[in-house]
Amino acid sequence: MGCGETLFLGSGGYVTCSLIDCPRPDAVSTVLNGRETEHVVWIEGLTATIRHPLREWTDDAQLSCDLNRHLADLDASLLSPGKYRMMRDGERWTWQRIDGEAT
Repeated sequence: MGCGETLFLGSGGYVTCSLIDCPRPDAVSTVLNGRETEHVVWIEGLTATIRHPLREWTDDAQLSCDLNRHLADLDASLLSPGKYRMMRDGERWTWQRIDGEAT
């Protein structure tokens, strides 16, 4: 959203944007307060969308995440639509369905 110099530490320790017209002044705090620490994947039809955990947001690590390749190698027609938590178990990815769960 272009924040940066407009960010300040507000009451209660929440990072807030001071720009009057900011559409989401609480966006940084919302991201930082997220409780999900694993990858989350939404399957819809033949499309998979990945939300990478914060630890991969530095140095563009999400671009080289092997979950991207793992999903690309799967037969998309066999995937059940829904929301999944993806956890690394050694060399394998483990799927955990989380539809309806707040993350």
